Amino acid sequence: MKFSIITPTLNSEKSLTFSLNSVYNQVYKNFEHIVVDGGSTDNTIKIAKKHKVKKKIIVKEKSSIYAAINEGIKKAKGDYIIVLNSDDIFNSSLVLKQIAEKISKSKEKILLGNVCYHNNFSHQKIVRFYSSSNFRPWMMFFGLMPPHTGSVIHKEIFKNYGYYTEKFSIAADFEFFLRLFVKNKVQFLNLNFSVARMRTGGVSGKNIFAHIKSSSEILKSFKINNLRSNILFVYLRFLAKIHQLFLFDEKKINQEFNFKINKYYDEIGKYDFKIIKNLSNLNFNKNFTLSALNLAFLGSYANGEIKTYDELINWPDGIFAKVLNKKLKKIPGREIVRKLKLPNNIKKITVLGNLSHKSENYLKKVYKKKIHKVPLPFANLDKIIKFLNFKIKKNEIIFITLPTPKQEQIAKHLKDNNNYFKIICIGGSINIASGEEAEVPKVFSKFEFLWRLKYDSLRRLNRLFKTFISYLIATYITKNFKNKSAKII
Repeated sequence: MKFSIITPTLNSEKSLTFSLNSVYNQVYKNFEHIVVDGGSTDNTIKIAKKHKVKKKIIVKEKSSIYAAINEGIKKAKGDYIIVLNSDDIFNSSLVLKQIAEKISKSKEKILLGNVCYHNNFSHQKIVRFYSSSNFRPWMMFFGLMPPHTGSVIHKEIFKNYGYYTEKFSIAADFEFFLRLFVKNKVQFLNLNFSVARMRTGGVSGKNIFAHIKSSSEILKSFKINNLRSNILFVYLRFLAKIHQLFLFDEKKINQEFNFKINKYYDEIGKYDFKIIKNLSNLNFNKNFTLSALNLAFLGSYANGEIKTYDELINWPDGIFAKVLNKKLKKIPGREIVRKLKLPNNIKKITVLGNLSHKSENYLKKVYKKKIHKVPLPFANLDKIIKFLNFKIKKNEIIFITLPTPKQEQIAKHLKDNNNYFKIICIGGSINIASGEEAEVPKVFSKFEFLWRLKYDSLRRLNRLFKTFISYLIATYITKNFKNKSAKII
């Protein structure tokens, strides 16, 4: 018995490696993986090509998600079809094995499993549990259906009853199940275990407009199948789904969950943020920019002043970093200065920005390297960049002592114009480490930005207000940080 796993993709570089990894981990190996891409402009196809299993990669530009799935089904060589979206992972390495065992004991051609939802790549933190166990076909008249991800369907079903209707952009899975279970009374088997975990924020639940559109398509599904329902019944489905948000035992559900990130897939993956917890993991054989992940950085990122890139690494510098990972512990910038171990092949430290005589002597004492100072003017970014007409040498590391976001913007300019770069956006931390500025009292340890308002107060207060507002909007209104991926190194 062979499975065909179909994954539709479109600019999915941030989530795809998790899906590929969960496929690679499967104990049951008689399967093929078909990736159907709708015209990605990022690294999605490049990542898919590195997948270490038997696969097909089909590029079907400007195709809808259901057109992509249909294309995958038509090219499939397996007996059973499983759709695993690029934001989904299998619930465990045993899923295909468990499904195969169920199939061997059953005559049904459709099997329905459960699905767990999570936020922000926190796979074990379940925010919704969508079970197929209590599904009955009559529920579809109220707009209710079993989870599509989590269904296992014999290829004969598509040949006998047709494919997904491509005129729908959201509810083609509902129409397909309506056609099978209500119109044609096709039998199915409940698996009674979780098949997949899905990241929230998919096309059907993106916003209120998506809910309205999906409701409209559900009503059209009844019409094209010569069945009757009404708009009131369809909208009542939202009330019927409320229990999925609360009435589940997370601990019990997680007992069957196992997901180990293979090092290979971790390395080929693309992440929104790379966060370092241990300085000893900083690789001086590669280019990097190191910067503090704090309120100023996150607020500047949210309003577009800072752009992330592959070589950018952050250290967690405060409670606001927990928006990306709640387990992160603060590393003050002064500890970066004090504990950073520079390898012998680094011969020179170039400091861009202010550096007092006391701080310069401190750096010489701690690192025992040649110190080169490049004072920068108090000016806008364009004027500062004119002073940066030098090339970074392979044996050189750059410290930038300007405020965020200007130091990160300068670092990106240097990154874009140098073959070799090792840059640390250190802000005012050298002055604190050297004793030039007073040490932050413990009472302010979690809110250092408040303590530092005593220096250059008006400018800092203005920046604090702007970045805090941007952070709040991105966290609670636009939810820009909700599904950002973070690699911890």
